[in-house]
Amino acid sequence: MNAPEIETERLVLRAPRLEDLPRCAELLGDYEVAKMLSRVPYPYDLDAGRTFLGGAVARWSDWKEADELNFHIDLDGQMIGGTSFRTLRETPKIGYWLGRPWWGRGIMSEALVAALTWLFRNTDHQLVACEAMTENRASLGVAKKIGFREVGEVGCASLSRGGTVPAIRAELTRTDFLNGH
Repeated sequence: MNAPEIETERLVLRAPRLEDLPRCAELLGDYEVAKMLSRVPYPYDLDAGRTFLGGAVARWSDWKEADELNFHIDLDGQMIGGTSFRTLRETPKIGYWLGRPWWGRGIMSEALVAALTWLFRNTDHQLVACEAMTENRASLGVAKKIGFREVGEVGCASLSRGGTVPAIRAELTRTDFLNGH
C-alpha cells in the first residue's frame, strides 16, 4: 500500500515529501512552535530536518513494519503542520504541531480525528497515548476535545529547551474514539 491521502472537510493529510523541507524550516523555525515539541531543535537544523524527512518518506514504503508514521497537513494546497504516530509496535503515541498562523481555528482537531480514524481502521491498536507539555493548554485542549483522558504527569524531553519539562499523559481507547466519532 502506498501512503494514504486522507481528505477532510478542509484538509488533506498526506505523507511527507523531501520538498517539504523549506516549509518545515519556516514553520518549525518559530520558537513558539518548536518550544512545545520534543524532537525539534531551535534554531531549526536543516540537515537534521532533511534526515528526518528522508526517513519519514521511506517508512511509508512498508508502513505495516514501521515503528513511526508521519502525516503532513495541507490546507488549500499548502503544508501547515504535521501529525505522527510513534512506537507503533507498542502503544502508539500521537504527536502533532501546527504553524502559528493556523492556531485556534479547529484545524488540529479535524486533522487528529482523521489520523486516528485511519489508525484504528488500518491497525488493531486498542489504545493511543498523547503527551503534551503542561503549559501547552491548547494541545491538551485538542486532546480532550477528541476524547483523550488525562492519566498522569510525565517528563517530556525538549530539544529546543535543552532539557525535560513537565507534561501530561493522556490516553484514548479504540472503543471510546469509535463510539464518539
